[in-house]
Amino acid sequence: MEKWLKSISFIFVSIVFFQFNLYAGTTGKIAGRVIDAQTKEALAGANVVILNTSLGASVDLDGTYYIINIPPGVYDIEASFIGYQTVRKQKVVVTVDRTTTVNFELQPTVLETEVVEVVAEREDIIRDLTATSQKVSGAQIRQLPVENLGDILSLQAGVTQDPGGGIHLRGGRSDEIQYYVDGIAVTNPFGRGLAVPVQNNVIQEMEVISGTFNAEYGQAMSGIVNIVTKEGGDQTNVSFSAYSGDFVSTHDDVFMNINHIDPFSQKYVEGAISGPVPLFNKRIYYFISGRFRDEENWLYGKRLHMPSDTADFTSPDPENWAVQYTGDGKIIPMNPSREVSYQAKLTFKPFSNLKMSYNFLGNSSRWKNYDHHNKYNPEYIPTHYSQGITNLFVLTHTISASTFHEFRMSYYWDKYERHCRKDPFDPFYDQGIHKKIDVPQDVFAVGGVDAGFEYRENLTTAIKYDLVSQVNKYNLIKIGVEYRRHDLKDEWFVVRKDEGTNWQLQIDDLSSFAHNYYHKKPLELAAYIQDKIEIEDLVVNAGIRFDYFDPNSKVPVNMTDPSNKRGAPEDYAYRDATVKTQISPRFGLAFPISDRGNIHVAYGHFFQIPDLGRLYENPEFEVIGRFESFIGNADLEPQRTTMYEIGLQQQLIQNLVMNVTCYFKDIRHLAGTKLYKTFEQDEYGQYANNDYGNVWGITASLDLRKMGMISANLDYTYQIAEGNGSDPKQAFYDARNRDESAKTLIPLDWDQRHVLNAIVTVSGKSWGISSISKFHTGFPYTPITTYNRAPNIQLKNEGRRKAEFNMDLRLYKSIHFGKITTRFFVNIENVFDNLRNEYRPEITERDLRVHEPKTFLNSLYEYRFNPATQPMPRLVKVGLDVEM
Repeated sequence: MEKWLKSISFIFVSIVFFQFNLYAGTTGKIAGRVIDAQTKEALAGANVVILNTSLGASVDLDGTYYIINIPPGVYDIEASFIGYQTVRKQKVVVTVDRTTTVNFELQPTVLETEVVEVVAEREDIIRDLTATSQKVSGAQIRQLPVENLGDILSLQAGVTQDPGGGIHLRGGRSDEIQYYVDGIAVTNPFGRGLAVPVQNNVIQEMEVISGTFNAEYGQAMSGIVNIVTKEGGDQTNVSFSAYSGDFVSTHDDVFMNINHIDPFSQKYVEGAISGPVPLFNKRIYYFISGRFRDEENWLYGKRLHMPSDTADFTSPDPENWAVQYTGDGKIIPMNPSREVSYQAKLTFKPFSNLKMSYNFLGNSSRWKNYDHHNKYNPEYIPTHYSQGITNLFVLTHTISASTFHEFRMSYYWDKYERHCRKDPFDPFYDQGIHKKIDVPQDVFAVGGVDAGFEYRENLTTAIKYDLVSQVNKYNLIKIGVEYRRHDLKDEWFVVRKDEGTNWQLQIDDLSSFAHNYYHKKPLELAAYIQDKIEIEDLVVNAGIRFDYFDPNSKVPVNMTDPSNKRGAPEDYAYRDATVKTQISPRFGLAFPISDRGNIHVAYGHFFQIPDLGRLYENPEFEVIGRFESFIGNADLEPQRTTMYEIGLQQQLIQNLVMNVTCYFKDIRHLAGTKLYKTFEQDEYGQYANNDYGNVWGITASLDLRKMGMISANLDYTYQIAEGNGSDPKQAFYDARNRDESAKTLIPLDWDQRHVLNAIVTVSGKSWGISSISKFHTGFPYTPITTYNRAPNIQLKNEGRRKAEFNMDLRLYKSIHFGKITTRFFVNIENVFDNLRNEYRPEITERDLRVHEPKTFLNSLYEYRFNPATQPMPRLVKVGLDVEM
């Protein structure tokens, strides 16, 4: 009954919001005035057109005009009127969700065919910026030494990247980001990363909104990454890039095999072709691209042991220890990765007011994660596999010069696997699964295999209908609804063998603690309304968003018997998880303080369902032992954030702009842990909404647009990110280790107080150098000291690592052969080959004496110093780009 009431409530709210969906922006707007250059009077009826497009507008009685629904890019704009010179402004830049102001002053003339061409000045101050946003064009990405989306994101102000590579926007957890591609959310519900990776060479423009984003964006608490992909044009363009390289480092005491230089250990090939489809009179356009990446990477082991190897360490005299060495001694990459990604986009324009596009993105990858304990038994380590496809269909119909609507459909599928061999009954496991070998302390593993298997699959279908209307020259209205259905499957099990089955390989059934499976179909619905008000000295973005989520699952009623061992009727033992709803207001405004300065303030409430994997974890609610078990919670409430910010843009001199923003986030109902005890006295944890935190900070940036040969961007972030737990399971781990959980706010694991990024580009007519420099203070950690030969754990995250600096460099030289441009380049990452020396272990004389009998196996230093704690060593890549 409750679900029906919630559904009726949703329908009612949808009606209130006019049954339309507000979409993630993929287009921009041009507006301005056309006046007589001598009298300064409005030229009502003048025409303004965007050349080589069907877009244009007529000038109103007061001389104003606006053109909406413009894809991001660079355009030539032309204004004309009978009896006046035609003026053409070149290189006008249009970006997503922004209004570009282009004013015209026309001179009277008797020669109506005369055209005056001028290069448009780029606006230094973004007058309609009501929340912090950074935009990066495809052309800018191409000039930088970056490989993937994460590299680009880590350069933005307010963004930190933890040692594991996780991206945190303004101090939030890494799963608090929503990703959009071509106007529709494509976030993987498992882990909340991008469902299918997008290649750098297909990005037309990428926007990172780390501030108080508008109501059109949902299911995110920290930020939005909005990607608009390229599409074909009137001319056929072909590009190709190939490069390779290896690590060049002197740190052979840290990284095994680093002295062996193989110029093809890191290989990359990518290409793209675009243009009009022949025989269709420039009504159908295509953009096709592909990329292959094969990286051996920098962490190696040596195959001294095979999984079938065993050892006997039972004798108190190490001289009598027996250890098998059946490996071939070959050096083995232990964190390799390989990826193939591809995209095909078709754009069909049958009429000037109708546009359809279909975008297909695919990806297939595999990789391994370094395991230091198995450095000499590398076959132990499982391989991770992922593949996915995304289908995006968009139909845009322009009703009038001021109104258009869009129908969008998306279908994305992704699959993840983790195992050493695909077949769980492979003889490999029969040889590698044996009685546990208890190796001595500080000794590498001998034999054995990871017998765990994991399969995860998701299929998400989404439908959106959007309406955007410039109802008058002041108000741009966006309204609408969205439907999204997930189909989630997850299975995890361990292959084992025991005496009771004559030592045959077996997989336990689902009643076993060693085998879990679920298949869930949660539902999301949303409705939004947003108004962008632009008057002469004020821009207001105001909106409200409604979210609805049905987890479509059950939760236990009696937490002392979550798996229903007492055999109560199902209806009594379990109940349906409740539907979750949230109404989130958003507000932002921007206003000038001078002709070269602008201030913005913003406020908003944000809503996000936790990572869906946390809702359904351990679906049979099985519990054993003391804090060995953890169960999901499909009844988790939405996580909520309230965000405030105030910012200033100030043009200091021509082409030099300063931005300063202060922000505060109050974070509540984060996924955390609640501890329980069963009637059998087993202790376990379950996800609950009892974590919290707050973040406040200041970002400041200087943006030097092209000045001679130099352009640069410098940004600094001071930020404090605190909470009661960095990991949702932190309280569970604390209880298992008999530690006391945090009772007050402590620095979160990714809390970096100071971050400074500098991007500098120096370019000539056919050459260029670009560098990315990063300086940041260290991450917090929990120090452990020794007192009376016993470890003494200090307060959580009381310590602070040392500051770090890194620089990446790109150098290129272009050579032109007619219409073919060849660019030779060198990319160098970690130019100074920096290390984190404080991560080297502190070893006492007593430690050495204790370990001395085991030194014939490995040294103590070698075991305790994990090279994975170090940054990637210096990497040099050489290659070429070809464009025609």
